[in-house]
Amino acid sequence: MDNAVIHHDEALVELIEETGDKVVYLPPYSPDFNPIETVFSTLKIWFKRYRDFIKICDDIEYLILYVLSQITSDMARNYFAGSIYI
Repeated sequence: MDNAVIHHDEALVELIEETGDKVVYLPPYSPDFNPIETVFSTLKIWFKRYRDFIKICDDIEYLILYVLSQITSDMARNYFAGSIYI
């Protein structure tokens, strides 16, 4: 898990360990192990590829939601598979 304060709560750790799982914390910040970094990379690639469209788009919120909707469940699964979360 990452180092969010809530993840260090003793009750949470006990709950996880009761299921037979082991709690392993990431180093303070590990972009190589963080799936959101791969999502950000995907977004940046899309924005670079379609920069002309971005220039004429007047609804940035819609644009971001649209790009995020292009991330398939297979892509998301691969983002996590490339991390240490799975």
